[in-house]
Amino acid sequence: MQKIYDDYKRFQMDLEFVQLLASPFYVHQLAIKDYFEDDQFINYLQYLLYFKGSEYLKYIKYPVCIKILDCLQNVEFRKQMKDYNFVCKIDQQIAVTFGILQNK
Repeated sequence: MQKIYDDYKRFQMDLEFVQLLASPFYVHQLAIKDYFEDDQFINYLQYLLYFKGSEYLKYIKYPVCIKILDCLQNVEFRKQMKDYNFVCKIDQQIAVTFGILQNK
């Protein structure tokens, strides 16, 4: 029974983290704090790709997080996330894609 509980807790933590990736500004913070220089962290990002499976996608509330997770598999994308202007551009693209821009 403990193993089931531990697995559920791990899944919940993974899910929360993956959904945080929907925010380019959060990813930017990870980048400027050099998380993307840590091989263990990069391995964790690869491990999280299991969320792309159909049995896990149903738990994702912010689908853009899966796209960003995919992009984070690329070293150049991880480097670019240190650039605040690049992050703003990504945020703008997300807003346009999901139709959440306000008319000014």
